[in-house]
Order: sequence, then C-alpha cells, then structure tokens
Amino acid sequence: MKHTIFKIALAFVGMAALTSCSDFLDKTPKEELSDASFWKDSNDAEMYVSDMYNYLGWSADEAINTDDATMGIKWAAGNEAKGVYDPSDYAWSTEYTYIREANLALEKMPTVEMDDATRKKLEGQAYFFRGYIYWNLIQNFGSVPYVDKPLALSDLHDIEQSSREDVYAKVMADLDKAIEDLPEEWDATKYGRITKGAARAVKMRAAMYYGDNQTAANEAKAIMQSGKYELWDKDNTGKYANLFWEEADGCKENILVEQYNAPDKTNYLIGWECFPTLGWGGMDPTQDLVDAFEDKDGSPIYKTNDAGVVDRDDNGNPTAKSPQISKIFNPADPFKNRDPRLEACILHDGETMYGVKIQVAPLTSSGNTGIGRHGDATETGYYQQKWLDPSIDPASTGWDMGKDYVIIRYAEVLLTYAEAMNNLNPLCAEAFDAVNQVRARVGMPPLQNTDSSKPTYCGTQAELLKRIKNEWRVEFALEGPIRKWNLRRWGDAKAVLNRKYHSMVWTLNGDNFTPYVGTEHVDLPGSKYSDNNYIFPIPQEEMDLNSKLKQNPGYSKE
Repeated sequence: MKHTIFKIALAFVGMAALTSCSDFLDKTPKEELSDASFWKDSNDAEMYVSDMYNYLGWSADEAINTDDATMGIKWAAGNEAKGVYDPSDYAWSTEYTYIREANLALEKMPTVEMDDATRKKLEGQAYFFRGYIYWNLIQNFGSVPYVDKPLALSDLHDIEQSSREDVYAKVMADLDKAIEDLPEEWDATKYGRITKGAARAVKMRAAMYYGDNQTAANEAKAIMQSGKYELWDKDNTGKYANLFWEEADGCKENILVEQYNAPDKTNYLIGWECFPTLGWGGMDPTQDLVDAFEDKDGSPIYKTNDAGVVDRDDNGNPTAKSPQISKIFNPADPFKNRDPRLEACILHDGETMYGVKIQVAPLTSSGNTGIGRHGDATETGYYQQKWLDPSIDPASTGWDMGKDYVIIRYAEVLLTYAEAMNNLNPLCAEAFDAVNQVRARVGMPPLQNTDSSKPTYCGTQAELLKRIKNEWRVEFALEGPIRKWNLRRWGDAKAVLNRKYHSMVWTLNGDNFTPYVGTEHVDLPGSKYSDNNYIFPIPQEEMDLNSKLKQNPGYSKE
C-alpha cells in the first residue's frame, strides 16, 4: 500500500526521511505552527500547501502483487506482496492527516492577505490534494468517512462512512475546482507543482477506474489538445529506455511526479532495484510478463485468453490452448526480434550492467535469513532493468539516485483515450490513433482493422480491447500499482491472479547457462484472490476506534 516504502528495509539500513530537492518544498514542522503565529501572508500559505506534496509517493509492494513480478527481497516482503490482505496493514490515518491539512488550508486561505492570482493557485492545489487523497481512499476501501472541515483525527471516531458514489462525486468536484484554479504550467523554479494537466490526469484516471468512459475520454482529449505534453522520443530515435533515467526528468511526457535528488532524497534507491550484489534485487519479473511482449512484427508470442493469460501445463509450458502464434519467435533465443521495450524493462542472463555480468542461476543461502537456496538472487530468472541508469555508478556513489518518480505520464493519457473511445465507439479511428502513438515511438507496427492477414489485425471491439490491455501491461511494466489497479477495473483480477506464475529456469552447461521454461513455478503464498479483494479491509485500529464503521465484506472477525 501507499507509504509503506519498504519500512523494514529502510529501518535496516537507517535511511533518511523524505526531503525536497526544490526550495518551494522547504517546510516548517506542523507542530511548530499555530494560528497565532501563522496564516499572516502568502508565504505562510504557500509553506503550508507545500507540505501536502509529501503525500505524493510510491510503494514497493504495489508493483509486486500481480503476475508481473515477485518480491526479490524475501526477508522484506510485506503481506500484500504475498497476496495476504490483513486489516492491520492498511493505515489510513496518514490520508486523513493530509485531508485535514487541505481542509484547513481551504478554510484559512480567504483570511490571508494576498493577491487573487496567488490565492487561486494555492486553493487549486489544496482542492487537488483533497480530491486526490479521497480518490485513493475510496479506490482502496470503498465507502469511507467524508469530512470537508479541519477536524482533529480524534473527531473522526464518531463519523459514519459515506458511500463510494457520494465521495466519488465530491472527488470530481474538487478536481474540477483544481482544474479551474491551477495554471497550465509553473515557472522553472516551481517545477513539480501541480498543474492543470496533472489535475485533469487524476480526474481521467479516477473516471476510468469508476467506469465513466466519457469523462475519462473528455479529460484525456483536453490534455492531448493542450499542447503541453508529448511522448518522450516520439520520433523513435532509440532512446525509449532513457525515459527512465535522470536525463528525462522534466520532459514533456511527465505529468505528475514526485521529485527526488540524491543525496537529499534517499527513499528511491538503486539498492532496491539493482541486482545482487550491488543491490537487493527488489523485483523479479516473471516469465508471464516477458511473454507479454510481442515480436517485432506485432504478433503476440502465444495465444492467450481474454484476460491475456497463457495456458500452461504443470511444467510451465504452453498447452495446446496457447500455441505459439509468432512466426519469428525462437524459444532458444527468446529476446531476439522482440518489442524493444522488453530489453528496456528486463535484465537477463549474460547481460552486463554496471560492469557486472549477470548470472541468474539460483544461489546458495547467505546467513540465517530463512531465504533458502535463493538468497536475494532472482527466483524467476530475470531482474528489473527499468530505472537502472547507466550514468550512475552504484559501486562508487552508493544507492542514491535522483530520478523523479513519475506517477502519471502522457502514455497513460493516450492509452486511456484509446480504451475509453473503443468502449464508447468500437474500432473508431481515434482509438487506433491513440494506441498506435504509444507503439510507434518504439517502432512497433500499428494495430489496424483493414488487413486480416497481418498479426496486428483487430476485427472486433473485444480484439482491440485485448490488445490495448496488453499495451498497458508492456508500456507500464513494473511501474508502481498500474497493473494492479488495471486488473481490478477490468474485472480480470481473479482470472489472472488465481494461478501460478512462471519462471525462466537456467541450467549450467559447462560455463554457459541454457534457458528453458518450466519445472520451477513462482507461486505467491496465500495469493488466492476473492471477490472481496477488489477493495481492501478497513484498518482494524480504525474499526476499534470508531464503532460506526462497517468492515468491508470478507474481512470481518466474525
């Protein structure tokens, strides 16, 4: 869940807390402020609003609990990474603390002496954060208490839940106000501030999850027509991988980001992502993810069901239900002739990174960690490649990296527009154009509905939706919670998650490793997915404090 940020790992290595790389996020601790000494001018108001940016963040676990990857750091894996949903895990007091800040800012802002333009921008940010945080709450928990006044946390213990529908309507209203008040862009000294486009993008994302295709399409189109955003390397000069390196910070693809600047911010670590022994090998991509990347001609590798699942036998090999349909894929050389995004995402045996040649055979255990024969070595046969910036030398500079964490980027706008338009007007030109922009920037052939002899042919609404779903998967592979939430909103979570995941097994033949799929499954313990898992349990601590709260179905103690 949000804000876990590897609590165990960070405690273990003694990492510093979040600090900002920009002056506008310099803050005074809230406990040092009072009404008597504060809210006197625009500087006070700006300082207060700036603190809300600490809410933006990421969680390691959110990229794990899907079919795309397993937890590489076995001793640090939380319940969600194991597929376990425990009411004690989900602290929402942080969310309500920031909601109180937004409510207080909106209450106090009219009393502060400042010009109208400044007030409008500050209020727009407060409306954004209140809407954004409430959206996260109802996305995770369904019905939650709603307050729009700066109550103390203890005052929440006597408030009943509002329905998801009512809170969603208020989220949309807050985001509309943010869109109205916020500027299209800020000057360079305030890079990272919420813009009109960021507010639209969050509204778009929320609407799409809620099933409101028209609103999602409208907001996506407004972003597309604003002229403020474009795909990184849109002309396909071979620099797609660089999008995930520091050089792309501030590029026009990034819409909503959390800033990092080593060594000031140390929560976003090469140590988490990098392979052993330079790091912990935080995410082990699965064979299922690798197989999702098409061949360079635009053909899927194997036939899949509507949820994108390859049917496999007990040894992990595709069955007759999922024959190989790519004419150029060679299982003995599986990374050849593939979608370029595969190499940008996955680090595999034989590659060299940071001067280290990757060998992914299982390692013996190191120490009394209870990890077994693997240690922190990959159990899937792969490591994560995204965000491993070759301009950084972890051996000499340590694990800190300054790459901004991108929460929403323009490719999401295009894929949202493609999916929403196909839902509204099946096989329309707008849907094809949007998804094909994302494909074109890496040289992948366009999806089309005119030539059935080509592997890119989509003759029905369902076929195009299936390909758009896969485009979501490969474009945003391993990027935070995107896959997790997509599976939920598509209704595919049970079909995808209630099965074993698969690895690439490597055998030692002399000095060489030979790949083959099978014999060793990657199965997340306790990951059986039920209908109640589409939302999370209300934290038990909150249930104990507020007798008016009703636990979500499937999580009750009785």
